[in-house]
Amino acid sequence: MPGEVGPSLILIGVAATALGFLQANLAPLVAVGLSIIAVGLLTWGEGAARERVLLKLGEAGWENVSALILASGIPPKAYYLPSSVAGRPVAVISPARPGQVPRGAFTFKTGGGPALVLSTPGSKALELCGELPGDLGEALRSCVVNVLGFARSVAVAERNGEYVVEYAGVSYPEFYRGQVSGAALGSVLASVTAAVVAEVLNRVVEIAEERVEGRRAVVVLR
Repeated sequence: MPGEVGPSLILIGVAATALGFLQANLAPLVAVGLSIIAVGLLTWGEGAARERVLLKLGEAGWENVSALILASGIPPKAYYLPSSVAGRPVAVISPARPGQVPRGAFTFKTGGGPALVLSTPGSKALELCGELPGDLGEALRSCVVNVLGFARSVAVAERNGEYVVEYAGVSYPEFYRGQVSGAALGSVLASVTAAVVAEVLNRVVEIAEERVEGRRAVVVLR
């Protein structure tokens, strides 16, 4: 992952510096090691700063989505739809699980009230991940672990009609912490998980539960 380049360079630099100190005939290696450490620190710090800037600039969009949800009076509950239903992978915020969604619609009416059609972090992740394997576990591993680098590993189990997805070694950005849009769509990791599951299973899914314990995360979908 790109975020690991800085720490990796720092470790290499520390090792080279230590070796240079320990071996008298390798004294020039100390200078090389210190240079590598400096580059690693710059790379690590620059990446973190850039991420903070991008997340801050993106807050405007999620604040507007939150305001729209509040203004419409819709309960903050998202249903993730595959592209076969809406023409593209989206999430629908509506009072009840939607049946059909008008193609290209941003809002539409249901029997229980208005509904919003939103692109989500999961929607955009599917664009990055490309064609997914037909096996759900392999699809999540390909997208969430290999392409996005949000976790080290993933395991999937089906229990009583629900899909329990467990991640280990999680690390992912949080776009909308504390906002209504976050309560509706779930965390970034949950959003991506729901979008992948909906697309692979070709069915509407919702996030029933999610929890994070240290660097372990569990997302339950139904």
